[in-house]
Amino acid sequence: MNQELSPQQAAENIITYLKQLAEPHFAHQSQRFFKTPVVLLGIRAGQLRQVAKEFYTQIKNSWTLNQVLEFSEYLFGSPYVEIRTLAIFVLGYYSKWLKKHHLKLIKTWLEKNYCDNWALIDYFCPQILSPLLLKNPELSREILTWTESVNKWVRRAAVVSFIQPVRQSLFLSEAYQVAEKLFEDKEDLIQKAIGWLLREVGKKNMARLEKFLLLHGPRIPRTTLRYAIERFPEDKRRIILKETRLK
Repeated sequence: MNQELSPQQAAENIITYLKQLAEPHFAHQSQRFFKTPVVLLGIRAGQLRQVAKEFYTQIKNSWTLNQVLEFSEYLFGSPYVEIRTLAIFVLGYYSKWLKKHHLKLIKTWLEKNYCDNWALIDYFCPQILSPLLLKNPELSREILTWTESVNKWVRRAAVVSFIQPVRQSLFLSEAYQVAEKLFEDKEDLIQKAIGWLLREVGKKNMARLEKFLLLHGPRIPRTTLRYAIERFPEDKRRIILKETRLK
């Protein structure tokens, strides 16, 4: 992984190295976390983070952001989940250098299905998309429109991108908006993501969440609702489930 290598050469070397770390048994075990089959090498996240850290130390004083983006895009073309995960981990070191105009590239990557499972989206958003949103709050308006995308990974990213900011008590109203826009979404992975987001919002104001859930009632998918109310007391959960049933 010489500093003088081009992004493509470095990516090819990284891919070769990662394939040497493959654990087929672990790959087989990990399939149970995915509803549909994914292509896995069988490398633990901790190992990937260490490889990303070591690679970053080699390139941080020589590569430009554009070179890192080129490197990441090359890795994103791999079918292996771990290779694409590494692209996210490396790019995460450069998230502070991303600008508003990079949102278009990010959306294009999502539309190309570079992050085509819940795990990749859930790595990508807090490392790449959420930091960009936190630096540029006005991008929230654009991300809210992603709820209308035909691509389910773009829609899930629209939800998950707000989780990190919500934990900092930011974009709470936008979080409710993105949830409401997706109540009719039939995708299980979207319904679960909305429930996750609402649960995080509820940590900031349980009364507001309860009012929101009772207001929208039967519109809310039951999967979403059950995730959203996890932190309510048991008696309160029963009441909310009853009051939001289709009459």
